[in-house]
Amino acid sequence: MEIRSLMANKEGSWERQHSEFLAFITRFGNKVVSEEASRYLRKLSPKDLTTPGTSLLLAVITSEDGERIAGASCMTSYGCGINLVIVHPLYRGTGIGSKLLMNQISTLGRLSCLVSLNNISSLQMCFRAGLSARGLIKGQGGRPLLLLEDISDLSPIQKVVSPTTFKEGDPVVTTRPGHIDSISK
Repeated sequence: MEIRSLMANKEGSWERQHSEFLAFITRFGNKVVSEEASRYLRKLSPKDLTTPGTSLLLAVITSEDGERIAGASCMTSYGCGINLVIVHPLYRGTGIGSKLLMNQISTLGRLSCLVSLNNISSLQMCFRAGLSARGLIKGQGGRPLLLLEDISDLSPIQKVVSPTTFKEGDPVVTTRPGHIDSISK
């Protein structure tokens, strides 16, 4: 399996690559892709991919009858806009989604995403890719969403708290079960 940027494929035109990508996400991501994201992806141009925080990656496998897309990932605004990872049903559970996310982090330098708490497979994929839980947010309709971010470049205290959210003396629940810390100077 090879992970590549959609633009890195020099064999063929943007129109052909883009249509293959759209066909893949339409076929295998119909329950995941919002109408807003779908509209954006249909209008996507090579110029859009040069915007900071935007990346489109494909996981490609070689089979007996040629190359096939096994997974696709599109991020805009460092994951705060569109944050999409779709894996072909035959390859789910093989780590392709996590590898796509790890490559997105590597490509973009940072990544944030919101994942529904009842979407266990997506949460596992994010944790395997190295993302860490940073907060719990109420989404549309009041459903709980977990904010996941790449925190590998943060200091140890920044990994636990956000200085703009908490002040000295506030209790902060850490990842150590049953243990509450307090922020101090």
